[in-house]
Amino acid sequence: MNKPKSTFRKLCFAGMSAALLVANTAFAQLSKDAAGTAIAEKFAALRAAENKSGMPDEAPAPIEKQVEGGKLTLKAESLDLGEGMKMPFCVLVREAKDSGEKRPLFIAMHGGGKYEAESGPHTSPVNNSEFRAQISLAVKVYKPDGVYFVPRMADDRRGRWWYKHNQVAFDRVIDQAIVRWNVDPDRIYLMGISEGGYGTDILAPFMADRLAGANAMAGGVGLGNPPANLRNVAFRTDVGEKDNGFDRCALAKAFHAELDRLHELDKDGYVHSLNVQPGRGHGIDYSQGVQWIVKHTRNPWPAKVVWVNQLLDGVRRKRFYWVAMPDAPEKVDIRIDATANRETNSITIDVSTLDAGNTDGNRTHGKDNVAEAKRTALGKTKLDLLLNDALLDLDKPITVVANGAEVFKGSVERSAEVISAALAERPDPSGCPTARITITTP
Repeated sequence: MNKPKSTFRKLCFAGMSAALLVANTAFAQLSKDAAGTAIAEKFAALRAAENKSGMPDEAPAPIEKQVEGGKLTLKAESLDLGEGMKMPFCVLVREAKDSGEKRPLFIAMHGGGKYEAESGPHTSPVNNSEFRAQISLAVKVYKPDGVYFVPRMADDRRGRWWYKHNQVAFDRVIDQAIVRWNVDPDRIYLMGISEGGYGTDILAPFMADRLAGANAMAGGVGLGNPPANLRNVAFRTDVGEKDNGFDRCALAKAFHAELDRLHELDKDGYVHSLNVQPGRGHGIDYSQGVQWIVKHTRNPWPAKVVWVNQLLDGVRRKRFYWVAMPDAPEKVDIRIDATANRETNSITIDVSTLDAGNTDGNRTHGKDNVAEAKRTALGKTKLDLLLNDALLDLDKPITVVANGAEVFKGSVERSAEVISAALAERPDPSGCPTARITITTP
């Protein structure tokens, strides 16, 4: 994989020694146990490196210990996203008992929206109020223990949680939480209310491989935000029965109807829950969804991956679980279906373009089912298959069939170079590959 290019990743890992990013010949042809040791050592080096992320080096003390004079004292901070963009945020920790175990992370987006007439990036009274309300919910309503990251919109005049700067911010937060805040990379959850519910609906399929679960509250979006990508994420919607503004309830029902259909076709995937709250409008009980999603953990090496690879505010993900597509064609929606079979130690992958797409301008309410559009096989396209013994037996030969043709058959080597490059790009030890196969589709 290419070295990371984003400003954050350059800064965050600037303190790493060159030896950590360059293949060490002494580690060539690693055994399974040696590869696991290499991951642990290199991740420890990340934790020991200087923190240049601009975020807290440690999560704050639990809120139970931040009470002075009978009042809870919370510290609001600001995340510099570059280009003049600053995202205020608050980090809270709920922890009834310090067990020393890794904790879940909840990214909780507030409601509000886009207010183009505002005089400044943080002048909207609505967004300010909704930000405070989300903090209050994290303190008083959400029950699961863990780290709660509550962001405020970086620019009220732009709004929308799915914009590029928020994508960058949330990847950055997840990385920092794993490296510095004792967060379990397999227990990361995305959630939001109203505008934040839309953000959850749109971002969860886009970055599903980083999440264990997602809870959209008081929102609903169209099928242009592909439910198909949620095969390995526990997805929940809580919406009021009478929440008819912007078709929220109807869209939520249609979204989950599609998840029902997908689950019937694939019983091992598409765990989901729709909670239509009787008699409620846009205001609902916000406590229920978070208690449902926290029961689920991420499998970073699922046997099956469905990836509708789309642009979102001009950005395309380079990796989705164990499939990486570093150079996708521009302005084309792509569907990738990849299956790993441990019995045959093989991978079958189909790569197609889709003849329908969802534009950023209609991201919320695009109703066309993009994932089910007509497909055309996409040839001459480079893919990296990221491997780990959790997926296949790397001590045995592996076969790869792409678009119906065998494109690889042979042995692979676990490599310190692959491990180092993967952790530099994404500091996720449980999702770290130890080997890689590069193929070109026929």
